[in-house]
Amino acid sequence: MSARAVDEPHRVSSPLELLFDLTFVVAVAAATAQFAHGIAGGHGLAGLVPFLQVFFAIWWAWMNFTWFASSYDTDDVAYRLLTMVQMAGVLVLAAGVPAAAGPSANGGHTQGMGSAWGRGRGWLDGGR
Repeated sequence: MSARAVDEPHRVSSPLELLFDLTFVVAVAAATAQFAHGIAGGHGLAGLVPFLQVFFAIWWAWMNFTWFASSYDTDDVAYRLLTMVQMAGVLVLAAGVPAAAGPSANGGHTQGMGSAWGRGRGWLDGGR
């Protein structure tokens, strides 16, 4: 894997990169639709934090992969296949937006992203 030349003239997006971006558009649209549904139901303020948590997860995944794709000159079969795997993952994430940002069975909003964050911190701290 080699770094992309910084003076590379007129690099354009490939069709795979555009399709990759489109899957993230679907995920953002799902999160926004869930938030709009909460606003229409009079729960806009309660839905703001879950929306921001889900949006951050989507944006973070997009930003990191886009940075990698822009920085390194990889266009082999493994890269393309892994890009498609990540696209499938983003669509699964989009399908899970209602569960992550919507009301839970006990009537409140779920704290799915918050509890996942806590579990991740526990793992990083070595279970302390």
